Parts: sequence; C-alpha cells; structure tokens
Amino acid sequence: LSICCSPSNYQLDCNGAGRFSSFCSASNYITTSDQRIKTDFEFADPAECLRLVSAVKPRTYKRIDMNLAPRVGYVAQDWGRELSGGYRCIMGESADESGPLLAIDYSRIVPVLHGALLAALARIEELESRVQ
Repeated sequence: LSICCSPSNYQLDCNGAGRFSSFCSASNYITTSDQRIKTDFEFADPAECLRLVSAVKPRTYKRIDMNLAPRVGYVAQDWGRELSGGYRCIMGESADESGPLLAIDYSRIVPVLHGALLAALARIEELESRVQ
C-alpha cells in the first residue's frame, strides 16, 4: 500500500469490507462478471424492471452526515419495499456509530434500468408497427 508517496504502483488487497469517510475516486472500476463464476442463467423480466423503475423514484435530499450537502439519488427503503427474489441483491447494509444503515448498490440498479429500457423500446416498436 502506498499513500501520497512514490512509487504508487502497489496493490491494496482487502479481504472483507472497507469503509471510507470521504469519496473514493478511480479511473476504472470493474466488477468480476465472468460466466465461469455464474450458473442458472435467466433473463431479467423486462416487465419487472419497468415496474421497479416506475415504482422507485429518484429524489433530491440533503445528507445530515455531509454538512447538509445537496444530493440526488435514492432512498434505500424505497427500493427495499419493491424488491423481491434475485433483485434483492441491490440491497445491502452498512453502519455508523449509531447502528445499522440500509444501503443500496447503485451498480446493481443499472441492469434494472437496462431491462426497463428494453421493455420501453419493445413497446415503442409495437406502437410504431401499428401506425405503419
């Protein structure tokens, strides 16, 4: 590990959770997604993705733990009320000095958005074919 010094070409290998009190910045962020580590493939239900996107709305808010900094995003409880089955992987948990906090994995929301987009595109295509 190398922090604020040269050379800075060391890797940090952490087995378990990490917690940062400020932002984390990187030029790349990759998540292992190789088919070798997955099984029982099924397509996400586009109708369920569309339902979730319709049910959970982005919000603006102020973070009391960030000096009331204005933000845009989601409230974890909104997703928690709507998710079931394999979609529950979006939910997580963290903690602060006052106890547990619900968390969401924003990167896991991307496939839901993609599924909703596919459902919307299929609907547009269907409507356009009726007009022609």
